[in-house]
Amino acid sequence: MQTQITLDNQDIVVRIPKDSMTKAALANFLDYVELMGLNQNSQLKQEQADDLAREINSSVWQSLRGKVLK
Repeated sequence: MQTQITLDNQDIVVRIPKDSMTKAALANFLDYVELMGLNQNSQLKQEQADDLAREINSSVWQSLRGKVLK
């Protein structure tokens, strides 16, 4: 069976043979599809996204800093 994509009412149905990708690869694929959907509907500008990413990275680093720098 090959990969198939069909439209069903309001849904997009993707059929992929089980043995063609790992669960991790499938999870990454689904994350990517979700991200593209969010990006398509977002009004966030690139500069705002970059600022938000820096803020998140800084926050994560502050919470992990004590664990990393022992």
